[in-house]
Amino acid sequence: MNSTNRKSGLSLIEIMLSLAIFAIILLPVFMTFSSGNKNIMITETEFRAHTAALEIMEQIISLPFELIPVGKFSSRQIKSDDPENPSPIPFNVTANSSFQPELEITPVKKNDKVRFKKISVIMKFPAAKTDKRERKIELKTLVANEEI
Repeated sequence: MNSTNRKSGLSLIEIMLSLAIFAIILLPVFMTFSSGNKNIMITETEFRAHTAALEIMEQIISLPFELIPVGKFSSRQIKSDDPENPSPIPFNVTANSSFQPELEITPVKKNDKVRFKKISVIMKFPAAKTDKRERKIELKTLVANEEI
């Protein structure tokens, strides 16, 4: 008679043990999603930095050859809105305080004539919001003097 009145079920220890096994199995899955999300954020920042560098590069390339200034230009000179210290070229750079652009333009001469101007745009940015390391994207191109 006792066997018919006996109720079957799970004890608290069995439930706790199964939850612990389930948590151990799911831990690597959650870690994968977490690192994937971090990589997506890094990729988005790199994409924005690359786009900002292209923005500067296209503005320089669109200028007539003789108006492209030669020299090194810091972030402050490129993004300058200061009327006392204006930028040598009126760049139209998308506002982003974490990007620090640098620009270097050097002449390439042949037979004492400037044939090309080598343009190098470097965009520096933090690796992550909480990380102090710095990453950079560098774009280079040559602009030809078509009048020679």
